[in-house]
Amino acid sequence: MLQYASPAQEEWRRSADPIRTFALRDDLEGLRDRLVDLGILDAGSAGFDDVDEAQELLDQAFTGATEALAAGHASAGDHAALVDLLLELRELNARLRGEREAGRVAALGRVREAMGLLRGVSTVEQMMERGPVAAAHLGFDRTFVSSIKDACFVPYSCFVGGDTEWAKAIVRAGQEQPRKLDRRLLETEMVRRRQPLRVLDAQNDPRVHQEIAKVSMSRSYVAAPIVVQDRVIGFVHADFFFAKRLVRTSDAELLWMFAEAFGSAFERIAAGEQLRVMRRTFQRAMAETDATFAHICDRELSFESTIATEPARPEGPLPIAGTPPVPAGAPVPTELADLLTKRELEVLRLMAEGATNDGIAQRLVISHGTAKTHVKHILRKLRAANRAEAVSRFFQLRGEH
Repeated sequence: MLQYASPAQEEWRRSADPIRTFALRDDLEGLRDRLVDLGILDAGSAGFDDVDEAQELLDQAFTGATEALAAGHASAGDHAALVDLLLELRELNARLRGEREAGRVAALGRVREAMGLLRGVSTVEQMMERGPVAAAHLGFDRTFVSSIKDACFVPYSCFVGGDTEWAKAIVRAGQEQPRKLDRRLLETEMVRRRQPLRVLDAQNDPRVHQEIAKVSMSRSYVAAPIVVQDRVIGFVHADFFFAKRLVRTSDAELLWMFAEAFGSAFERIAAGEQLRVMRRTFQRAMAETDATFAHICDRELSFESTIATEPARPEGPLPIAGTPPVPAGAPVPTELADLLTKRELEVLRLMAEGATNDGIAQRLVISHGTAKTHVKHILRKLRAANRAEAVSRFFQLRGEH
């Protein structure tokens, strides 16, 4: 996991991952007393109820015991006590691992409950809008879901318990000042490594999104990448602002589990939307075909007409959902029709309107990669060096200079 920290804010307390097994907690307290008797720990050491602190205690005890044995100065009685201590440390380490594993199982249950809030969502838009609410169900005070648009980190929706206006302000700050995903931004590491992020001093770290940090006033947050079809398409961020708690490693792991489940659900819903668009397009094409067939079959025959005459129909591909209709009086030049496929002609028309690859993908309900591939094929077939040259060629062939 990626972790970034500056001097911790004094008014924010360290988060604790408590040991829930009372017997293990009691045994760790007994170990602490024995370590004090053996001179490995100071007498004023506090108790250990937190999993991370307990692990530090065990590591410190193991180091102290092995160093004492290696020194060779211990009496026979102390030597036996140190050997017993090492055996006990091994057993306590195993129990502590079991405690961590139980925590992960509980976290999976919380993720399952959070994803249950998205049950019934049928569109990508609904998914993005409700995502922060579901993430907050994990126990965070504030959450927001963002997307990657034109290689920029752009917030989409935010949840702030009891303050919708503040949530809107956080989203607005990110949308009005989008940040490029370059080496100066921490979120870029999530795209590159596909690991969660943990930040302990957001206000003083120059690599965070400064505009969002200023409006949100966040001190410590975690974030995780949303991966769809092996590509990072966005992020989920969360913090404990109202509780004034610094995030811990387990918080980042919990959010990461949620982001993975969210990405899988997102992919399924997006595929469903594409199928619905394809079904509507097919039904519309079939209806048009039926109407044309009926028109031909129902015509009265006469000497002035022949069966072979076809009714006039617009040139070019049928419009599909999300794309503009073919402009009137703009037939496809023969040279273009011979060079390009119907889909490539649609992409070229959208390029002529100034659409980006993302815009083309959204209008034609295809992936960003597919849109990019179509553009590449168009440039090669038209022998154009760039998009502007291809569009210019398009207008020239249509007789528009």
